[in-house]
Amino acid sequence: MKYYNQLRKSGIALGLCFLLMPLSRLLSPQAEIDGAMLYLAYLPLSVAIAMMFIFGRFALLPLFISFYFWYWQQLSLETLQNLTLVSCFIISLIAGGLVCRRLLGPRWRYALPGKGVGIRLFGFGLITPCVLKLLMLLAGLSLGYPTTIASYFGESSLFYSVVDFQNLFLTASAFTVLFYYPLRIILSKVVARNFWRRCVLPAIAPDKIIFTLGWLFTVVVLTSLFCLPYKAVIISGYMVPVVFILFTMGVFHLGPRLVTLCWALVALSLLSWYSGFIPDENAQFMLCFVLSIFIAFTVSMLFMTVIFQRNAWMQRRYHTLAQTDPLTQLPNLRALELHLERERAGTLCCLRLGNLEILSRHYGLQMRIHCKKTVVQALQPWLGVNDSVFHLPGCDLLIFLAGPEPASRLRHMVDMLNSKRIHWHNTVLELDYGAAWASVENNKDLLYRLIGQLSYLAEQTQMSEPVLALNEREANVSGQITGQVLMLQSVKRALDEDQIMLYAQPIVDGNGRGYHEILSRLYCDGQVIAPDKFMPIIAQFNLSACFDMLVLQKLLHYLSERPQADNEARFSLNLMPMTLMQKGIARQIVSLFNQYQVSFSAVIIEVTEAQAFSDSETSLKNVALLRQSGLRIAIDDFGTGYANYERLKHIEADIIKIDGCFIKDIINDPVDEMIVKSICELAKVKSLTVVAEYVETQAQREMLLRLGVNYLQGYLLGKPEPLQF
Repeated sequence: MKYYNQLRKSGIALGLCFLLMPLSRLLSPQAEIDGAMLYLAYLPLSVAIAMMFIFGRFALLPLFISFYFWYWQQLSLETLQNLTLVSCFIISLIAGGLVCRRLLGPRWRYALPGKGVGIRLFGFGLITPCVLKLLMLLAGLSLGYPTTIASYFGESSLFYSVVDFQNLFLTASAFTVLFYYPLRIILSKVVARNFWRRCVLPAIAPDKIIFTLGWLFTVVVLTSLFCLPYKAVIISGYMVPVVFILFTMGVFHLGPRLVTLCWALVALSLLSWYSGFIPDENAQFMLCFVLSIFIAFTVSMLFMTVIFQRNAWMQRRYHTLAQTDPLTQLPNLRALELHLERERAGTLCCLRLGNLEILSRHYGLQMRIHCKKTVVQALQPWLGVNDSVFHLPGCDLLIFLAGPEPASRLRHMVDMLNSKRIHWHNTVLELDYGAAWASVENNKDLLYRLIGQLSYLAEQTQMSEPVLALNEREANVSGQITGQVLMLQSVKRALDEDQIMLYAQPIVDGNGRGYHEILSRLYCDGQVIAPDKFMPIIAQFNLSACFDMLVLQKLLHYLSERPQADNEARFSLNLMPMTLMQKGIARQIVSLFNQYQVSFSAVIIEVTEAQAFSDSETSLKNVALLRQSGLRIAIDDFGTGYANYERLKHIEADIIKIDGCFIKDIINDPVDEMIVKSICELAKVKSLTVVAEYVETQAQREMLLRLGVNYLQGYLLGKPEPLQF
C-alpha cells in the first residue's frame, strides 16, 4: 500500500508536469534585451517549485522527465546538453528543498503563507535561482549550446545577465502561488473547502463585501490602464505605486492567500503588456528597474502576510481569552452572550454544586476548580451539538440546552451527578446537586437578571425535588431576590455608617453573679433590623469579618471608657463561622485589645461547635492564638453537630454552652436530662465551665443547677438590654 501511494503521487505529478510545462512556458512574458529575447518570468520554474511544495521528493522524477521531454522537443538539444540543463533545474530545486527541510523540519511544505515564509523565500526564492544560474554558467563553459539559447548560459552582456537573474528571483517568489493554490484545490476537497471557508467566505461576508468588490474593481481598472497599448506619463510615472498601496490594503483586509494570488495575476499581466506603462526611452533600464520593484514588493508583501497572520492569531487568542475563565478554562458569561446570539433561543439551566463553598474553604481553590472541571467532563456525553456549559463564579455552572425536553434531560444529568463521587487527594468529596431552568432568548438586558433568579432557585432545591422550573415560580423568586438586594443595601449602609446597636443579656450563676453576652442589632433608615434578617445576608455575602470586627471595636471602646480593677469576665462575644476562617483575624483581634488597653480576661470569645471541632487549619490556628493571648474560648451550641465524647476528651476551650434544644424539654424528657448530666460530669473532669441556654422557667433553673451547670442564660434571668454608651 505504501509503494502504491508513492507511485500514485509520482504518476499524478508526472501528468500535471506534462500538462503545465508547455502551458506555463506559453504564458511566460518575454522582452528583447540587447538584441536577444529574454524571459521576464520563466513560469516553468514556478510550476516546478509548486510541485515540490505539493508532492515533495515524489515530484523530482516527474519534473526530470517532463523537463527532459519538453527541452528535447522544443530546443532540439543533444542528449548530454539536455541532461545537463535538466540536471541544473533538479539540483537547484533539491538545494532549495534541503534548506527548507533543514531549517523548518519535516512539515516545511505546509502552511505556505504562514510561519516559515522567510525560510521558504530564502530556500526557493534565493538559493534555487542562484544555484540554477551558477550551474547554467558552468554548463555553458563546458558545453556548447545553440545560439538561440546561448545567452542564458553566459554568452551575453552583463545587463542581460542581471535581468535574467531578476527573472528567476521574481519567478520563484511571486508566481509560485499562481500554480500552487489551484493545484492544491483541484487535488484535495478538504483544501478546496478550507480555502472557500477561510479565504473566500470572509471576503464576501456582509461587512466586507463592499470593500472586496471595490478593491477588485479598482485593481482590474488600474491593471487594464497599465496594459492598454497607448502610453501616458501620468500612468507610467504616477499610477504604478497605487497598485502597491492597493495590495498592501488588501493583505490586511482580505487575507494573504487571495491577495498573493491576485498579485501574481496582476504582475504577470503587467509584465506581459509592459509597453503600456514603460516609456520607449531607456525602456530596457526601466524594465530592469520595474523588475527590481516587483521583487522588492513581493518580498515585502510576503512578510506582510506573516504580520497579518500573527495579528489574526493574536486577535483569535484575545477573543478566546475574553470568553474563557482563566482558572477553570471554561466558557464564561461573555461566551454565553455570543452563544445566545447564534442560537437565539433555548433553555438556560443553573446547576448548583452544594457544599462546594464549605469544602473549598477547607481544601482550597484548586479543589473548587477540580470539581467544576470534573462535573463538566461528566456532563459532556449528555450534551448535544449546540449545548454548552458555562462557568459562573461561585458554586454554580450554567448549562445551555438547545434541544427538546429540557426538564427531563436536566433531571437525568442531576441524578447522574448525584450518583457519582468526586475524589480529591484520596478524599471523597460529598457534593449534592440541584438545578433550576427557564427558557431564554437573546436579550442581554434580561439575561443577568434571569441568571440571578436561576441561581437563587437552584439554591432552594432539595433532594426530593432537585430540579425546579423558574417559569412556575418566577414571581416568588423575583420578590425574594429583590428583598435580598434591598436587605444587602441596608446592611452595607448600616455597616459603613457604623449603625450597630449592642445589646447585653445576662449569664449568671446560682447566686446571680456573672457576665453578659453581647447581641447586635442594625439600625438603618430609622428602623431596627433584627438578627434573623441581617445575619443570613452577612454570611451569604462574606461580610462576617467586617461585622464582627466592628462589633468588637464598639465593645472594646465601651470597656475602655469603663475600666474595672478585677480580672473577671464582663462580656462574651460570638464570632461568626466565616470570621475565624480568615487568615490573620486572630492577630487583628489581639491588636484591637492592645489598642484599647482592655484586659483579655474581660471578654470571652464564643465560637460555634463546628469551628471548635473543624478540620480547617486556619480556624484551629486562630482559636489557638486567641487562647494563647489570654482570651477564654466558649463553644456555643454544644452538642448539636460535631460533639462526641472522643472530641470532648481533647477539647481546647474554657467554657461550653449547652444548646437550647436540650434545655427546653429537660423537665419532661429524661433523655435530655441524662445528656446534660453527662456533659456536666465530663466538663467537670476537664475543668470546663458549663453554661445552659434558653432557661425560661424556675423548674429548669433548679434542675440545671442540680445537674452541675455553672451558669444560666435565658429570659428567666434577663432579656437583652441595650448598652448605654
